[in-house]
Amino acid sequence: PNIENIVVYSKFVVAYLLQQDGQSPGWRKANIEGPVYLVKRRCAPYFQLMVKNQFSNHDLLDDLHPDWELDCQKNYVFYKVED
Repeated sequence: PNIENIVVYSKFVVAYLLQQDGQSPGWRKANIEGPVYLVKRRCAPYFQLMVKNQFSNHDLLDDLHPDWELDCQKNYVFYKVED
């Protein structure tokens, strides 16, 4: 209800999470797949990244932050969020 408009979107993405602890650290599928939207909101946080999960009601929702670390490569966008 607080979404003002969709800034940009992609029809399909697969989310991965970086597991840094344990005996075999690395990228793991997050069981989150579907369209991704960068949305502008009417209130803070003013921008969010949202993946509408086609497998469940547990969508990926991250507030954009200027301190994000971004790594953009062909077919991949990696970002690190605040703890």
